[in-house]
Amino acid sequence: MDEIITALLDQDWSLLSDEELLASVRRVETWSRRLYAVALTATNELDSRRLAASQGVSSTAVLLRHLLRLSPRAARRRVEDAKDVCPSAMVSGSRVLSRLPGAAVALRAGTLSDEQYGVVRRTLRELPDDVSPRTRIEVEKQLVAEADRFDPSQLGKLAVRIRSHLDPDGVLRSERNAADRMELTLAQDLDGAIRVRGRLSAETAAVVRAALSPLAKPVPDDTRSAAKRRADALVELARRLLNAGTLPVEGTVRPHIGLTVDLAELRCHTGVVDLDWGGTVSMQAARRICCDADIIPIVMRGASQPLDVGRRQRLVTGPLRRALIARDRGCAAPGCDRPPEWCDAHHLVHWSDGGATSIDNTALLCGYHHTLIHQGEWTARMIDGIPHFIPPPWIDRARTPQRNTLRHPVLGEAA
Repeated sequence: MDEIITALLDQDWSLLSDEELLASVRRVETWSRRLYAVALTATNELDSRRLAASQGVSSTAVLLRHLLRLSPRAARRRVEDAKDVCPSAMVSGSRVLSRLPGAAVALRAGTLSDEQYGVVRRTLRELPDDVSPRTRIEVEKQLVAEADRFDPSQLGKLAVRIRSHLDPDGVLRSERNAADRMELTLAQDLDGAIRVRGRLSAETAAVVRAALSPLAKPVPDDTRSAAKRRADALVELARRLLNAGTLPVEGTVRPHIGLTVDLAELRCHTGVVDLDWGGTVSMQAARRICCDADIIPIVMRGASQPLDVGRRQRLVTGPLRRALIARDRGCAAPGCDRPPEWCDAHHLVHWSDGGATSIDNTALLCGYHHTLIHQGEWTARMIDGIPHFIPPPWIDRARTPQRNTLRHPVLGEAA
């Protein structure tokens, strides 16, 4: 397989005729789809052997994240795809057929893409509970057959019509299930902007719309689009709530916007400023924030490390926590982007073992990584004033210390 792929990579595609190039593109896509079926088979085997537990991680999806460097969403989807398309084994040892046998055949033949398969799988899962097994099989057959004619978007529209036909009232799930499916995601784009994605039930969407409506009304000579007005209204709503001071305490302090800035740079109007929740803002924006903010001074030592402000106490609060935020800027585990507000202070040498509550013996960790460290597979230590984490041998045989390069880029040190 490696030799075939190498040959394809070395292929001079410019020598092909138009017809040959079109045929080659189709063949490559078919191979790619069939390879995804292979990946699902391998994933299903990982899951059936329960290798995640033996490797010290919580699930097969987490195992795939470490092994393949997949995003959490992609890893979860691969596991779910595998469960629905691959046969499973019962306790007795007998094999159970695939939940989606038609889709399984199409994936193996390369006639169904992973996106089209996603439409088929979601459609079958979202059908009302009273739809008979025979009808479900017919729906799967129709969607798989139509995948030869429709792209994922068009296939999705067909799926909506099928669901509407099977459930004339349009109620595909109960209101409780709709509430369970609610989600909100904030992801950073390459240009630094934050993309907001989510799903609300009809009832909760009405609540949000009612709250945003009075703040999203156009003003005289307003040139903003309706979408821009809603975005401005959401920020204004959150700002008013923060200013009211009625939100619960988080991380021993009231919810707030935190930023770390050098006083000299602030005075000179130069540089950029790191936000506690991730991302950067201009110095002009930082000065605007500081106009109406509490200022917490932290004395820094070489390499921008906060001085030890800890006391002989177990809990990390007040100035020490603020110093940890200034140094770690969120979860200190490699690759984690969780903000400080979602993190606990972890003693690298445990308090009960004589470890001090100090800047040199504590690090911010989100709940997941805090649990992972205490399970014993990973260990942590301080190197040059930055928390480093030593992976278990099954991830890195050399057990090379790793740091969170999202917070402390290695290139920045070289510069």
